[in-house]
Amino acid sequence: MIVAVEPILLAMAILLGVGALLLAIFSLWPATAVHARPLWPTFVTELVIVMVPALAFWAGGYVLAAALALLAWRVSYEALTVALARLPNERNGKLPLLGGAALALAALALAALPLGVAVAVAGAMMAAAALLLAARPDLRGTLPNALAEILLFPVLPMAVFLAAAFDPAHRGLVLLLFLLVETFDSYALLGGKLFGRTPAFPRLSPRKTVEGLGCGAACLALTAAVLGPVLYGLPIWVSVAGALGVGLLATAGDLLASRLKRVAGVKDYPLLMPRQGGLFDIVDAWLMTGAGVMLALTLLGRI
Repeated sequence: MIVAVEPILLAMAILLGVGALLLAIFSLWPATAVHARPLWPTFVTELVIVMVPALAFWAGGYVLAAALALLAWRVSYEALTVALARLPNERNGKLPLLGGAALALAALALAALPLGVAVAVAGAMMAAAALLLAARPDLRGTLPNALAEILLFPVLPMAVFLAAAFDPAHRGLVLLLFLLVETFDSYALLGGKLFGRTPAFPRLSPRKTVEGLGCGAACLALTAAVLGPVLYGLPIWVSVAGALGVGLLATAGDLLASRLKRVAGVKDYPLLMPRQGGLFDIVDAWLMTGAGVMLALTLLGRI
């Protein structure tokens, strides 16, 4: 199934309009106004977050390539900065910059391979990193351990994500996954603010609630139930099942990124813009979802 970029951009615009309308309704409803009105600055931030990749994927060519290269460097830099925060002897101001650049170049080099090859190589390297972490607990608190952890996530999954984004046959699918991830995250945030009571992951991500995740999953399923049949002629159950899989991968990406911060004892990744802890905080779920979906397609023989 070929996923074109233009219909996804139109769907993004429509869903942003729906989100603004819902937030306006909740802002006027007395029972929810006190929680909804403070979310408007967050909505504006979300609008910027959606517009930047939308414009890059729409422009394509060198614009998209430059945006993806910058993404690779910034995510690698932020992850390495946090990983080194727990290693007092490695807190060199230049090391995250230079090391982040080296990791980004490695991810981009892997992404330059054919997509199926990139998935296989990245998968083998992730297995090796996981075995190293499991077999050598004595390395905890050392630079090799920190590097193995960020190779496991986000660097190698990001390489798979980049390979898919560079591939014209899968570029639209990558953007569609962004739309689904942002739908899930946005409505999970809104549902958590309005109705959240029960922490879902108290240690890793205290602000995530069961009610918020349920709201995000329900809105994601509803979005997929409309987009799948209308845009691609998919059965509703296939669309909803795929969307819920996206929700699980997105949650896993969020939790893995949060774990890196918790282990290092820091609150945020290096700040990129107000109300955001960093670019990695914005794209962690997208990177995990993109890599997971590409791995699934490879196992199914679709790549």
